[in-house]
Amino acid sequence: MHTATDPAEHPHAARIEAATGTPLAVWTARIDEAGGRELDHAAIARLLPERWEITEWWAQGVTVAYEQIIGRRVAGQSCDGDFSASASRTVPGAPGAVRDRWDAFMTAARREELGLGRPRLSETATWCYWRAEVEDGSRVSVNVTAKDATRSTLAVEHKGLETAQAREVWKAAWKRTLTDYTATEQETR
Repeated sequence: MHTATDPAEHPHAARIEAATGTPLAVWTARIDEAGGRELDHAAIARLLPERWEITEWWAQGVTVAYEQIIGRRVAGQSCDGDFSASASRTVPGAPGAVRDRWDAFMTAARREELGLGRPRLSETATWCYWRAEVEDGSRVSVNVTAKDATRSTLAVEHKGLETAQAREVWKAAWKRTLTDYTATEQETR
């Protein structure tokens, strides 16, 4: 269990209030009154749209914020207790081409430096993926989707990290890697 925080100090309090029309402190009180401290994540997320006017999307966000406020989890921690890190960039090109350039950029030497296994590439009509297992048992998914007619969003999602410290280390590593990738992209253009 982590230290509880004041709803007004939560980093997403203003965004949640703007989107839902309800202050985070009110959501916190409502969930507490509904027995939220004894409910798991899924039960709270289901309860919110059943009792109040809130979309399922924002119910998830309010639930995560509530769990952080009461000290059940910290930033970046999943409801299972592990952590995730993410970073993204908007880059020129169609998703398939961006994923292929990323794959070429992620050489065996670079993967070894990061402790990544061999990548698996896949795609759907909307997304292109580059996935790899990590030596520490965590996993990385690089997701590429079209942002507009000439650019794509390349997003790294690193899940299954054991600590908040590992989350910070990997977040910094992925930001550096994306910076190196975009620098390489600019050099080749």
